Amino acid sequence: MHRATLIINASAGRSKNLRATVLALVQALEQTGAQANAILTTAAREAQSIAADAAAKGCDTVFACGGDGTVHEVLQGLVGTKTALGVVPLGTANAFARNLGLSLDPLKALQQQLSFESRPIPVGEARYAAEGSEVTRHFIVMAGAGPDGALVYRLLGGKRSKLGRNVYYAHSLRLFLTRSFPAFRVDYRRSDSDQWVERRGVGIICSRVANLGGIFSRLATGSSANESDLLLSIVKPPARIGLPAWFAFSHVRLNTQNPWLEQARVSEFRCSPLEPNHRIHAELDGEWIGQLPMSVRLLPNAISLLIPRNNAAQRSTKQPEGS
Repeated sequence: MHRATLIINASAGRSKNLRATVLALVQALEQTGAQANAILTTAAREAQSIAADAAAKGCDTVFACGGDGTVHEVLQGLVGTKTALGVVPLGTANAFARNLGLSLDPLKALQQQLSFESRPIPVGEARYAAEGSEVTRHFIVMAGAGPDGALVYRLLGGKRSKLGRNVYYAHSLRLFLTRSFPAFRVDYRRSDSDQWVERRGVGIICSRVANLGGIFSRLATGSSANESDLLLSIVKPPARIGLPAWFAFSHVRLNTQNPWLEQARVSEFRCSPLEPNHRIHAELDGEWIGQLPMSVRLLPNAISLLIPRNNAAQRSTKQPEGS
């Protein structure tokens, strides 16, 4: 590592003394002989352009310093480049950092990655409409539509950073269990077949990590960032039964026995509303992107990631499909 850039989310809530933390991170990199600089983001989606600029200037590694949202934004600027992605957890959930086995102490997490190897991994690619044109964005943790998309939409405006983790999950659970969610169409193509399958769902999650954390930790187990297909979980209607059953069955590790849940290994999938007036929210890596329709596929070898040996992100433990 010769040149490294730290992209700092100044609004991330876990660091009590951000200035001292940033100084310690820069010094840790410089002690290895690397040229290091830190840039604080001051506006939404600024991290994407900073990352892209760092990659264009030949930076070896860009560290996303924040939560999963910061990782998501930095990812957009690095896909398709030779610059490696590193992660320094400063957010609330830090699902991706946890799945990499990183310490939640920012300095320790950075020091861990100084001995990690840079390896290419696939990332998810989602396409959807926004302001009359097609938009393409990538994700590294998860894509979702239905309840989790509605939750993210409700928490727009920076409110998530002000919530404690337990309060956030309690609010999530209350929304999932009390709100009415209309069914929508889900079409997917299994990773071992060219045929498309049509289903109905009230919620979907496509996870790229084995553990989503907190009360969501067991909703979509059996996936990793290194796998060459997508794990798609479809919650079947009606929502008043399917959503509580999803939490209940997953809590006792019986997802494959849940009659209101279908899980499949897919190469791509599409989601679309059944009625024009149905507003079904979608999200990528915990960031609201708008409403369905949305199509998703996997982009191979899209980014280089700093990964420790024998890490969960490299393992491919496939969960049996259930219906």
